[in-house]
Amino acid sequence: MKLYGSKNSRSIRVAWALEEVGATYDYERIWMMKGQGQSPEFKAVNPAGKIPVLQDGAMNLTESGAIILYIADKFPEARLLPTELAARGEAYRWFFYAITEVEPHLWAIAQHRFALPEDKRISALEPTSTWQLARALRPIEKFLGQREFIAGDAFTVADIVTTHCLTWALSAKLEGPGDACLAYIGRMKQRPAYQAAMARETLEAEKQEAALGS
Repeated sequence: MKLYGSKNSRSIRVAWALEEVGATYDYERIWMMKGQGQSPEFKAVNPAGKIPVLQDGAMNLTESGAIILYIADKFPEARLLPTELAARGEAYRWFFYAITEVEPHLWAIAQHRFALPEDKRISALEPTSTWQLARALRPIEKFLGQREFIAGDAFTVADIVTTHCLTWALSAKLEGPGDACLAYIGRMKQRPAYQAAMARETLEAEKQEAALGS
């Protein structure tokens, strides 16, 4: 398998999932800010020009959520998804809550801060997105006050996307994550797989930057 990704992007979710299941994978850094996502070589992998992409055999799978669920199904012994139906449903619930109720507000803020062309940015939209984000984080804060993991008593795919969204909010200096969320982030960052994924993305970025600078 091969992961196309970049530091400080959604590809950390996929790298984390791959590390959790103990997968062996290659990593190719796509430097989005330098326009590499729009290169003919990368568009042959993903015509949308976006990361992450997981290449597994002849398949190029896009969308971080879909990739994480694919990894969970490919490596069932890692139990990123519970086998018991109700517990799996709870993992799905929080997985999709993070992606559909939390992340859109984070992405809207990022788009209008820097991702969109300057003439398309509307800074006046940020207070609304910030307010919506704070509302979306309240149920997470409540449940994390009662549990070690977001979906129950075991680590699941839901923890990967929830942690990523919470750390995204912190890195953007947005209000919302409370004490329970902060404690949860601290626990998740202690996981060896999380640390390995962060180290891998940092290493690949440094290798590429060194090669381009030489």
